[in-house]
Amino acid sequence: MPFRPLLLACALATALPAGAQDRPPAGTDAAPAVTGDDRPPERPEPSPDDAAASEAAQPAPTGDDAAGDDAATDPRGSGSAASQTDLPQTVPPETAPSETATDDATPDTTPETTTGAPAREPFGPPPPPVWFTLAESDADFTACRLTLQMLGTRFTQEPPVADPDLRDCGIARPLRVTEILPGIALTGEPVMRCTTARSLALWTQGFLRPAVALMPDAPRLTALQTGPAYNCRDRIGTGKADPKPSEHGYGNAVDVMGFVFEDAEPMPVQPRQGDGDAAESLLKAAQGSACLLFTTVLGPGSNAAHDDHLHLDMAARNGGWRLCE
Repeated sequence: MPFRPLLLACALATALPAGAQDRPPAGTDAAPAVTGDDRPPERPEPSPDDAAASEAAQPAPTGDDAAGDDAATDPRGSGSAASQTDLPQTVPPETAPSETATDDATPDTTPETTTGAPAREPFGPPPPPVWFTLAESDADFTACRLTLQMLGTRFTQEPPVADPDLRDCGIARPLRVTEILPGIALTGEPVMRCTTARSLALWTQGFLRPAVALMPDAPRLTALQTGPAYNCRDRIGTGKADPKPSEHGYGNAVDVMGFVFEDAEPMPVQPRQGDGDAAESLLKAAQGSACLLFTTVLGPGSNAAHDDHLHLDMAARNGGWRLCE
């Protein structure tokens, strides 16, 4: 059909202008390629003011930190200045300082201890008095009295004693002893705890009476010259600034001032060092053997305050330590 080539030519002529708009006509130059200088940055470049503020806010790295920052800036090693300019300059954020690193900036709020400041009073109710803590249990008290009865000790149980001015002084279950052994009296009829009386009775039975029997003419021991035993007072020699209570205030101590014999003169406790007689030997035997039953023995030679009597007490010390002088 003769009109078909004509329709085809018209269709081609109509389509050519539309295709020409998509590509440049033949013989013209291609559009210039986009270079690194014309390429839009991957992130907006900071303004000079923002850069100055950022540098002021970040501390300058020193030492090894500065070397590490330089290495992180150029990951390709050495290169031209132009190639480094093409790469975006990424600065790693500084690590935020920990709270423990701000000691210099944070003021110390710990209160300082003032020398000589009065000590705070303990919170809560006061502790029980010492004499109350030393009270024997029913079983221990019964066993102690049974021992005294078997030894022949004559005693009477007294009401509890206490001191209104010194709360720690006192005896929960005091005994008044008149004879420590049958035929051996205590002249002062002292008041003491049962454990103190038991030690005194065992010492008299096992050591003192046999030692007296070994003296010339073998006198018989009839009495011990004693004080009142219980006496609420401070310990001698501890000083007025920091006085310590005496064991007498707890019924734990008894003083022996002398020994009374049948048909012989009493023998007072006094310094006898160097006398070279039987009285010196008896005093040494009595003073030395007493430390087997008591934890504290003081007498002539200890200090001037004990030159005229033997101080015997039951003070408890760490490790069972005893003071024998």
